[in-house]
Amino acid sequence: LKRMKILERYILAEFAKLLLISVLSFLVLFIMVDLFENMDNLMKHGVPVFQSVLFFIYKIPFIIVQISPVAVLIAVLLSLGLFSRHGEITAIKAGGVRLLKVLMPLLAAGLLISTAVMVINEAVTPAALKKVDNFRQQWFGIQGGTFGKEGMWVRTSRGIFNIRQIDLKGKVLKGFTLYEIEKPFTLKNRIQSKRVVWKDDRWVATDATVWSFPGKGEAVKKDVGSVDVQGLMEPEDLADVENLQKNMGFIELRKYIRGLEADGYEASRYKIDLYGKITFPLVNFIMVLVGIPFALKTGRHGGIAVGIGLSVVIAFSYWVVFAVTRSLGQAGMVPPMLSAAFPDILFFAVGALMYGFVRQ
Repeated sequence: LKRMKILERYILAEFAKLLLISVLSFLVLFIMVDLFENMDNLMKHGVPVFQSVLFFIYKIPFIIVQISPVAVLIAVLLSLGLFSRHGEITAIKAGGVRLLKVLMPLLAAGLLISTAVMVINEAVTPAALKKVDNFRQQWFGIQGGTFGKEGMWVRTSRGIFNIRQIDLKGKVLKGFTLYEIEKPFTLKNRIQSKRVVWKDDRWVATDATVWSFPGKGEAVKKDVGSVDVQGLMEPEDLADVENLQKNMGFIELRKYIRGLEADGYEASRYKIDLYGKITFPLVNFIMVLVGIPFALKTGRHGGIAVGIGLSVVIAFSYWVVFAVTRSLGQAGMVPPMLSAAFPDILFFAVGALMYGFVRQ
């Protein structure tokens, strides 16, 4: 039993070391690429060095979440590949120790990493990405907004826009409200419409209701067939704001979806993102599950080049399946839960099947 504990700690230590190296390498690479992409903007707008550093620090939680599955896979393949190359796997077998049993702590580590990623996604990443968006609006002058359970909020020189749902493909805004504000923050008009369409290079609200609030007297309500909506960004620019819903945590996004459905709007595409907040972190565990039998099958032929090559192939295969099932889900061809979970189910099955070919 003592020998088992020593082996387990040794394997975990090597895995943790390679995992740390992989994460830091990817992190530095991503930040360097991001730095070159934003360098012109930072210099053009005269952003102080300290603020610039914070801008990249705020992105670290999101980057770690995105790179963790590949980093985990590389750490598994490299650590076990090096063990095989140095004859340590053979020595474990010769000692009468069941190979898969001694590797169980790696699976436990995969579950722990998946749980940690879920926590980061819920408690850290949304707040950090909101700071990134605030930075872009403050220093780069990019018109942005916020996303909450009531939908998207965008503030412009004309007033405050609230949009319950955006269909960028059809260039349609659903559940639209504009609050026209006069200084010092006095409500002048409120325009409501269930549907706003992009037509002739402008937004047009159909079957709209306009409320006017004069300085004195009662509010005036008027139903109009259509009204031009000025001051709101074009559909292409709204894409960045609409993507803010992906920065929401699981609980916040679930509240938003419930609100949409209560108002009679379709929320399937948002459900895919909601379920993905559970299924994507589990990829870390699945990469460990898949990586162990692949690493053991390569045997003495394993090494750094083979480990990295296998990681690229497996990660790319997962990405292809993920992209296809997500597209099918957004098109309504498969249920949202199946769209989000199918890649995990498929690769879990592949990993479990591969264990049957591992020599003990």
